[in-house]
Amino acid sequence: MHVSTTRRRFLVGATAAAAALLLPLQSKLARAMQLQPGRNWQLPTPWAPRQSDRPMPNVDTWLASHPNVRDAIVWERSDGVRVPYSAWGRSQGELAQAYADAYHGVPTGLPKVPTNIGKPGTTVLSASEAWHFYLAHVAHSLAVELRGDLPWSLTNMPWLELAVLFDSSQYFDWNQAAGGYQLGSMTGFSTFAPPDFVYGFLQANAIPNALMLPAGQSDPKVVTAARQRATVALLDWCGDKLSHFFDKTDSANLLLHWQYDGGPPVARIIEGTINPNFSPTMRHWTAGCFGTTAFLRAVMRTMNMGVQVYGTYASGHTIPHFMALDAYLGHGDDPYTSTADFSERVVGAGLAYPRAELLLDAATHDTWFTQAMPYDQSLANVGRRVNELVLKYLPLGLMVAAINDEWTKADHASGTVYDGLKLNYSLAQLEAMDLWGKIDAKIAAQGGQDVVMALHDLASLEKES
Repeated sequence: MHVSTTRRRFLVGATAAAAALLLPLQSKLARAMQLQPGRNWQLPTPWAPRQSDRPMPNVDTWLASHPNVRDAIVWERSDGVRVPYSAWGRSQGELAQAYADAYHGVPTGLPKVPTNIGKPGTTVLSASEAWHFYLAHVAHSLAVELRGDLPWSLTNMPWLELAVLFDSSQYFDWNQAAGGYQLGSMTGFSTFAPPDFVYGFLQANAIPNALMLPAGQSDPKVVTAARQRATVALLDWCGDKLSHFFDKTDSANLLLHWQYDGGPPVARIIEGTINPNFSPTMRHWTAGCFGTTAFLRAVMRTMNMGVQVYGTYASGHTIPHFMALDAYLGHGDDPYTSTADFSERVVGAGLAYPRAELLLDAATHDTWFTQAMPYDQSLANVGRRVNELVLKYLPLGLMVAAINDEWTKADHASGTVYDGLKLNYSLAQLEAMDLWGKIDAKIAAQGGQDVVMALHDLASLEKES
C-alpha cells in the first residue's frame, strides 16, 4: 500500500487522528501514528542569549590570561604571512566589537550564503567577505565561551582543535589567481554560513546543551557525555533530514541542488532547497559523504567542537573525526543510510537505533582503515557500523526494504536487503541468523506491512519539511 502524494502532503499538517481517517485499514494504521507532536525538527530562528546581570568580560583581558586560545587565533594575509592575534594591531579592535555584538546576540548582518567569486565548481570568497566571515566565527566562539553557554571550555582544548576554530587556514587559503580566499581540503566540500544563523538552528533544536548544564564542569565524564549528546543530536537531525544528492559535482548539478555554483552552502542544507529534476518538494540535500563531513565540521564549529575531514584509505570516501570525543563515523553517509536513517526522535526507540552507537573509537577506526588494509576490505569497512546496527536493531528502513523486496518478488539473493549487507555478510550467514524471519516477526508485531509502510511514509515527510 502506497500513500498518494496528495495524501502525504496533507499529512504534514494533519493531526494523528485526522491522518488516520485518510488512510485505509484505520484500526491498524492508528498504530502507525507514532510521530510525536512537537518533536519535529525546527528551522533556524533568531536566537538571543539569556540576559545576565554579570558584566560582559573583556575579551582582551581574557585572551591575555588564556594564551593557548589567544595564540591559536591566526589570520593568513594575502601575501602568505600568518599573523597571530597579538600582532593584529587595529584589527584587535574589530574583534573586540564583533565579540561584544556576538555576546549580546546582535546579528552579524552577514549573508546566509557567501558570494562565490571563483571559477565554476570552486568556492572563492573575496578578501573582505572572507575576513568578515572568519572574524564573525572567532568572535562567536569567544562569546559562547565567555557567556558560559556550554559545559565544555576552550581553555583546556588541545591545540589542533583550537586551530580548527581559530586559524584562518582551517577555513580557506589565499588563491592569488582567483583573487580571493578559496575553501580547501581541510574545510571539505561545504560553504559555511554566518555563525549566528547556524547557532540559532542548533539552539532551536536544543542540540548544544540540552540538559542546560552550567559552564565550568570539572568532571571529565560529564563533559564528555555532554559533547557526545550534542554530537548525537546533530547526527539524529542528519538522519531524519538529509538526502544524498544525485549525480556529479559539476556546475550544472550544483546549481540544480543548491542554486549555488560551489561547495553546498550550509544555510541551504539546513533550510532545504528544491531540485526540480527530482521533485517539486523541498529536500535537505547533502553532497554525499564528503559534503556531510564538511557540513558537520562547519556546524559543530559554532558550538566550539572541532571536526577533522578524513579520507578513508583506498576506497575514496570521507569520514568525520569528532576531535573532542576522539571518535569517528565509518562513513560520512552513515546517518542517512536508507535502511537505518530515521532517529528515535521521529519513529520511536523500537524502530530506530541509538545514534551514539554509530561512533567508532580511535582503535576501531585505526584497525578498519589502516593503509595496509586491502582495497576490498577497506571498502567493506566503509559503512560497516551501520550494517552491524541494522542486524542488531532491525530498524524501520530495513523492514521497508524487506517489504519492497516481497512486493517486487525478489528472492533473498537478489533483494535490496541482501544488497545492502553483502559487503559485510554472506547470504549463508544472514540465512543462518534467520534474518528474514526476524524481520517478518517484527513487521507483524507492528501490525503488518500496511502499518509499517504508513509509518515510514509519515516519517519520510520529515525530509521534506
